[in-house]
Amino acid sequence: MPGITDHEQLIAEVVAAQAPRVFATVVTTDVSDGVTTDDSEVNVLGWGMQFTDNSAYMVSADGRNQYFLAEAENALMYIRTGPDAVADLVWLDGEQEEAGQDAI
Repeated sequence: MPGITDHEQLIAEVVAAQAPRVFATVVTTDVSDGVTTDDSEVNVLGWGMQFTDNSAYMVSADGRNQYFLAEAENALMYIRTGPDAVADLVWLDGEQEEAGQDAI
């Protein structure tokens, strides 16, 4: 099998440099004083991509709603929760926001 060509290497580098960063919006319920319990439940409410200019796009998990966002963290403004729940933005590359946010 022939090796990778210079052109194929260039394509791979350009794609990697411009690839959007993928995230999920999740809600953890049955939270008591900000602490999860054995009864806590986690639900993914949306999936999104952040682009190199920091703008983002999110679609709800059920596919009914789409959001074009100035930045990914704004996705949490569209997640409705109760007093016993916490909304978080979770990056698929393993980084998570420092603190959850109670959505409005």
